[in-house]
Amino acid sequence: MTKKKNNLSNVARQMMNGVVQIQVEGHIEEDIQSVMNPAIKIPGVWLGSGFFVKYNSLEGYIVTNAHVVRNAQKIEISSMLTSEEKFEAELVGLVKKLEPDVALIKLKDKELQRFKTLALRDIEYLELWHGPSPARGEQVKAIGYPMGMVEPNISGGEITNFISGSEYTTERFVTNAAINPGNSGGPSVSDNGKVVGLNTAVMVEAENIGFITPASFVKIIIENLLKQNEPHFAGIGGKLQKNSEHFNDLLKQTEAKGLIVAQVEANGFLKAAGIQPRDVIVSINGVEFDRHGIVIGKEGHFRHKNNYDVMKLIPIGEEVEVVYLREGEVKTASAKAMRNPEKGVVSRPIIAERKYIEVFGMIIQELSFEIIEAMRQIDPNAQIDMLQTIDQEKPMLVVTHIHQGTPADEIEWPVGELIVSANDKEVHTLAELQGVLDSNKGGKVLLQCRNGRIGYFRVA
Repeated sequence: MTKKKNNLSNVARQMMNGVVQIQVEGHIEEDIQSVMNPAIKIPGVWLGSGFFVKYNSLEGYIVTNAHVVRNAQKIEISSMLTSEEKFEAELVGLVKKLEPDVALIKLKDKELQRFKTLALRDIEYLELWHGPSPARGEQVKAIGYPMGMVEPNISGGEITNFISGSEYTTERFVTNAAINPGNSGGPSVSDNGKVVGLNTAVMVEAENIGFITPASFVKIIIENLLKQNEPHFAGIGGKLQKNSEHFNDLLKQTEAKGLIVAQVEANGFLKAAGIQPRDVIVSINGVEFDRHGIVIGKEGHFRHKNNYDVMKLIPIGEEVEVVYLREGEVKTASAKAMRNPEKGVVSRPIIAERKYIEVFGMIIQELSFEIIEAMRQIDPNAQIDMLQTIDQEKPMLVVTHIHQGTPADEIEWPVGELIVSANDKEVHTLAELQGVLDSNKGGKVLLQCRNGRIGYFRVA
């Protein structure tokens, strides 16, 4: 055991050469003022970690957490190989919603050459773990630059648990290796010299519980980011529910195995495969599920890898085979993996993408999850009204800020109003609203909200 520990320590020290500190200047996206009025941008400076990744013949590419570089205006990296020199990097792409929390940046061409010139040795490119997940109890070392340290830090621990993904989240490994602020984006490594995953977060309320994004998800994100700016995972394209023996007669099943299809979304994967509500999905690409959606017989006992984890790791565009039951009869279908259809309410964590119209003394935006979260602090009742709209297919317009002494203020419209029509014409997007305003210049426009409230304004 001692020999293995020493080997892991030696491996980690070697791999430490590929880990970098990331310094970022940007805007703080969580600030409620920025969410409700995108014209307000709160500047900030923060630190994170990353590592040079070995991927095909690419040079100068660095993996980090998306939250480290999201809303960055300037990104610089430094390395123990180059003293305290800083090198400018540029964003290749990131997962905007942080599920998983992965981004890819690269040194600019001139900066890469300067790095090579100044470096004490060749860049250490780190290889991602491939194959079955590490076992519970397997030792790892987390490497990064926590708390603004100028030298890389190595902390030791084990893979202690696993957290399955869901419709909205991706799988995570749990570790007791210390992961602190600034450590985010560094690698967790094993004694075989591979990156097990990406240091992602720490559970603040608990002791010695940190989260690692598995290397398998990091790899598929890199592949997607190199093809497009924003990666998307394959989705099931509907709602599934757990099976039960109580459904045996209804579904003509002999045992409760697999997941019941509760809803099929238009333009989604299930629809393309010809799957219908009350079909029972038994397996995807040969991977079988029990009645809870947990993978059967893979990677040992007590390993809750589920149907969402399996689906997300299938590249979009790849043919997927589904075995399912329909009225007790075993059937097989196939369709190409595709992302889930996008709903009307989306997430807009990138400040530059928060579009708005300023008119009649108010800021109007398309409703986003960030706005809904901000409304929890402003008006919980308005937030409840917003939550009732999140499953609709079309966007919803919302008033997010009102300037004092303006027409909107004079008629006492509150923040949070959901606008549904302009001059009795349905409007769902900023472009549709702007179209009505443009066609009524010099005249008046009647705005009506979801709750029946109206506003009558003169268009300048």
